[in-house]
Amino acid sequence: MVTDEILTADDASRYYKRVHTHKGVEVAIRAIRPDDKYEILDIFPTLSQRTLYMRFFRVIEAPSLESLTRYTTVDFATTLAFVVTKGPNQNIVAAGRLIRATEHSKVAELSCLVVDHYQHQGVGNTLVADLFQSGKAWGVEQVIALVHSENHPMLRLLKNQGYPCEMLFDEGEFTVTLDISQPPSDENRTSYRTTMAAMHQAV
Repeated sequence: MVTDEILTADDASRYYKRVHTHKGVEVAIRAIRPDDKYEILDIFPTLSQRTLYMRFFRVIEAPSLESLTRYTTVDFATTLAFVVTKGPNQNIVAAGRLIRATEHSKVAELSCLVVDHYQHQGVGNTLVADLFQSGKAWGVEQVIALVHSENHPMLRLLKNQGYPCEMLFDEGEFTVTLDISQPPSDENRTSYRTTMAAMHQAV
């Protein structure tokens, strides 16, 4: 079982919990599994070009089954990979991960994608919050995310997690660095509009 203090690679590989988003949507969060590659392959054609562009910074072709096999076959010592599922068939509606260079690294990079139909329902926020909480127990203290400058929902989502946060702009993207070793606080949940205005003035 997962403890409040330590999340081992074995714990992470068996992770599962049921939660409600802040908008009341009931979902489950679980570790990604190798057989998820088939469902993800089916999901890919349903993703809008904007969703793909915001996630990958370019519109990409449908991935091969071979590449999805690599994506879903995870070493949980260095990759904390979760999916969000919903409904009676527990269909995948989002996926996210923290990736670190070594199993002892305290810095990890975040990536996250929510299926178009389930965006703006609190799914992404719930997934990222859970990744951060689990990431702390997994040994991560700092999370870095590269976010397209037009992806305001993701920037707002990250800022609203309540952790100390730094956003640096360069060539059309923000490098967002969050200190998740500190507890989240309302003080850190500063106005998104004010933060963005200050950053744009500095650019």
